[in-house]
Amino acid sequence: MDYFEKTELEVTKKTPLPPHKASKQTWVSRLSILWLLILWQVSQNAVIIPMNKHGQFSLWKIGLFLIIFAICVILSYQWARKYHLIPAIQWRYFQFGKIAMGFGLMFAVALISGLIMHLTGTKSTANQDVVDAIGKMLPPVIFFIMTTSAGFFEELIFRVSSFELIFNKWPKIAALFAWGLFTLAHNPTNIASFVTYGLMSLVLTGLYIKYRNFYLNLSVHFLWNAFGMIVFFMAK
Repeated sequence: MDYFEKTELEVTKKTPLPPHKASKQTWVSRLSILWLLILWQVSQNAVIIPMNKHGQFSLWKIGLFLIIFAICVILSYQWARKYHLIPAIQWRYFQFGKIAMGFGLMFAVALISGLIMHLTGTKSTANQDVVDAIGKMLPPVIFFIMTTSAGFFEELIFRVSSFELIFNKWPKIAALFAWGLFTLAHNPTNIASFVTYGLMSLVLTGLYIKYRNFYLNLSVHFLWNAFGMIVFFMAK
């Protein structure tokens, strides 16, 4: 038993996580996901405000983006809490051993994806090319926030909404839907890119099926995207 497992065991003994209970939903609550989708799109498209291809960035535009982004995150969190899709945020939901395990699985599938891309002669994915192009026109702090925050909205939309809201009575359909939606949302254009995002989705969906912990998925997703940002800035 390593350090993380011992620490997690001690925390679990002191503050055990409550068993997951599927919340009752209506068609009205299910349709409310449109509100979350709007907030997601507003937060993503708000990056247009500070964007400048010449690298000349205005502080007031950066500030405006941060305000809009913060409002979208707060409203999205309140929406999820209103319909009892996620518990209130507490430190006990951030279990370091499971987070490390999740990150390790993401790294492992990245190695597999890299091998497949090498064998097929694929240098990158269409989605990654778009992200890199946008990153060159944004202040580094905004690019970092845009990329890492994707995990917050994507976990709410692809995992939480699938299992707790839309298909809460049909877990198998929820699993297939969550896996497929995340994969297709990243615009795979060939076998290599489909495998890349399909494996990532498999890990994240699997974590949610096993633990039903939004904050665990959020942490793994955030760390993986942050790791990608570090690689991006080091390669510049």
